[in-house]
Amino acid sequence: MRHGKLNLFVYLQFGLKKNNTLIMKKVFAFIVTLLAVASTTIYAAEPTDYYKSCEGKTGEALLAALQSVVGSHTNVGYDGLWAVYNRSDVDENGKYIDMYSTKRWTPGKEKCGNYSRVGDCVNREHSFPNSWFNEGSPMKSDAFHVYPTDGKVNGQRSNFPYGECANGTTLPSNNGIKALGKLGTSTFPGYTGTVFEPVDEYKGDLARTYFYMAAAYNDKIRSWNSDMLAGNSYPAYKTWALNLLLKWHRQDVVSERETERNDAVYGFQKNRNPFIDHPELVEYIWGDKKGEAWYINGSPVPVWSLPADKSTIDFGLTATDYSISRAIDVKGINLTSAVSVTLSGSDFTLQQSTVSAAAANKGTTISVSFRRANSGVSTGVLTFRSGDLTATVNLRAEAISGIPALPAEDITETGFTARWMSLGDAESYQLTVKKDGAALAGYPVTVNAEAEEYAVSGLDPATLYSYSLTSATKVSNEVNVTTAALLPDIQYLNGDEFSFTCDPDTPSEAAEVWIDVENIDRDLTVSVGAPFAVSTNLNDWSRSITIDPQQERFYLRVEAAAAGEYETSIIITDGYHTNDDGTATASVRDLSKPWFVEDFEKAADGKYDTYSNQSFEGNPCVWNLTNAGIWSSDKGYNSDYSLRLGKNPTSAIETATAKKSGIGTISFFAERWSSDDGDVTLQVEYKPEGADEWVNAGVVKVDTDSYARYEVKVNAGGSNYIRLRQTAGARGNIDDIIVTDYGNSSVDGITDDSLADWDAYCLNKSLVIVNHGNAAVYRVYNLDGQTVGGAKLHGSQYTLRVPAGLYIVTDGENSRRVLVK
Repeated sequence: MRHGKLNLFVYLQFGLKKNNTLIMKKVFAFIVTLLAVASTTIYAAEPTDYYKSCEGKTGEALLAALQSVVGSHTNVGYDGLWAVYNRSDVDENGKYIDMYSTKRWTPGKEKCGNYSRVGDCVNREHSFPNSWFNEGSPMKSDAFHVYPTDGKVNGQRSNFPYGECANGTTLPSNNGIKALGKLGTSTFPGYTGTVFEPVDEYKGDLARTYFYMAAAYNDKIRSWNSDMLAGNSYPAYKTWALNLLLKWHRQDVVSERETERNDAVYGFQKNRNPFIDHPELVEYIWGDKKGEAWYINGSPVPVWSLPADKSTIDFGLTATDYSISRAIDVKGINLTSAVSVTLSGSDFTLQQSTVSAAAANKGTTISVSFRRANSGVSTGVLTFRSGDLTATVNLRAEAISGIPALPAEDITETGFTARWMSLGDAESYQLTVKKDGAALAGYPVTVNAEAEEYAVSGLDPATLYSYSLTSATKVSNEVNVTTAALLPDIQYLNGDEFSFTCDPDTPSEAAEVWIDVENIDRDLTVSVGAPFAVSTNLNDWSRSITIDPQQERFYLRVEAAAAGEYETSIIITDGYHTNDDGTATASVRDLSKPWFVEDFEKAADGKYDTYSNQSFEGNPCVWNLTNAGIWSSDKGYNSDYSLRLGKNPTSAIETATAKKSGIGTISFFAERWSSDDGDVTLQVEYKPEGADEWVNAGVVKVDTDSYARYEVKVNAGGSNYIRLRQTAGARGNIDDIIVTDYGNSSVDGITDDSLADWDAYCLNKSLVIVNHGNAAVYRVYNLDGQTVGGAKLHGSQYTLRVPAGLYIVTDGENSRRVLVK
């Protein structure tokens, strides 16, 4: 992961260093959008003596000590992660960086929703899956392990462990956007299950993320469940998983981008990832230095990184008397002695026997060649020595007398790319693809020999094929390749975030949750945490239900609960593939009283008394201030602090996150700073979440030197951003902003269309149709297309007794599937 460093310079300019050239770029407006915490600094570095209490410890005791330092932190909330990403995960152009695809995402505009291809939308990926820790808090919202990633690839990863899979499947590209990572059967020693392998440049990042989880949640991790976890607090991970994470940590060292992200997240959560600040901690807890005491200013620990000790480098297949070479990466950390390189194996040739310590620490390559006179397999051993460090690497290569047919690449459900080595003996080869020993229709086909690859398509999923090549004088080996299985997929059709508001001790309205299930034939379990409940028929509510994969929807609500704020993940699984992206939040409170009240008194916790672009963590939310500040003076309305807009018409205050539960009215108290500054004109605006444009709700003219109350009616549902913008005048004072909800008990996150006028579901082994809108005629069909019932309804209900099975109910425009059982 290598990206240009983002710095904040005087005069609000960015410095982006590329190839030793400093490119200056004015980004005043851009910085405004990035500021989303109550701090005016872009990054916060490791505080002095932050890890002092951990010194002198090793192994298990050191890990426990780290928890006392980094375990307690500010929970930004699941919605608040987007505000963190605006600071922690953006590139030099202000776009989200994605570990799972080559896409760069526009903040606030491309959130999932539903998706069908790579590059459709971005969501929040729990790199340490949500279901492993039973969607507990604060883990669910910890930005150190929740990253912005491509929705489709996130769905492919599901909740499978990370690992290595030599023959895994990468999702197909879409409009130039490439998926990063692959899913397949583990080929890493010690585990044979399904794993997701990220690309090399992010493996170290994710390893250090997992080490962080073991430190920050050391008192909890023993109770979590996963094939990677050992069920204890130390070493926390199973042997195979720990070996994998150590390998990735050593091979992909901490990058500048990783350090910047660590600093940015610290600005929000007030804790850090110690394994980014001090990568050597990994060795003292789990690695080669285990048993030795760690000190912050101790001697740098020499570590061998690349190639990994005891690994194997396979040169693959070549032709006899045909030389091939491999550039082998050499990397060490804190080496002080030159690296000597020796080679055993008669068919291998080493081009360089010494690498300086400086070159190895920086990272370099050496070249090894292979050539064999006759058919067969050759092996060799590379040995690297630097001081007391020794690493051995096995070499393997094979030569055949014919055309070398190489392993297939780009394996999908319906095809693959056949590969070979051209020997220069012919302009074209004959490629044959077989299934069950017989050539497919259309094969053999003539291919350009020098192209060295050919795209094979039109195949069946999860099927074994083979291919080989011939020329006039040579025959290749045969390569077996199994096409990928159809990818199981569970996704939401009407959004994966549901927000409820309701009075205490009163159930909320029900949300209808629509899902699309592909390539799954097992029953699905849908589960939520208290006080939420799910149902298939709006009558029977529980924490967990079972639905048929063809049953495209279920219902969600909040049960009667005490006043408070609640949150849960929605877990949908067939026992193999899991979607844990859904989330539900609830604000249970007296809906007759406003809750969104900002009096700016929290400004006592920091310094905001300058006209600047800054962020302020207020009572109901985080506010972004543009050319504005907060002062303590007699200018507050019935309090000490008030907001003061600047001296030009660009001053504004807006919410950093969208307010849920709609907007009924926006009221506030305002006055002129003085008559000398003239009257102040304030534009009151809102912007629905996901929208590009602000909506003008009203204009307020402030023409007095004493506070007066102003109110603007909005009446907008859903989640919305709010902005008060000074368009004329200067130094307007604002205090006691109050925003009321839109309506009473409500649900955000539901698509408002004609389907809301009626419903159909199974109840007591019968099919029930309920109409609560305009009059309509409904018909019920079985899967053979036969009409089995129907009725005209207007605010009424129809019950039909039918045999168990799947039925289609339609009103002529829309349809619903109902499983009767």
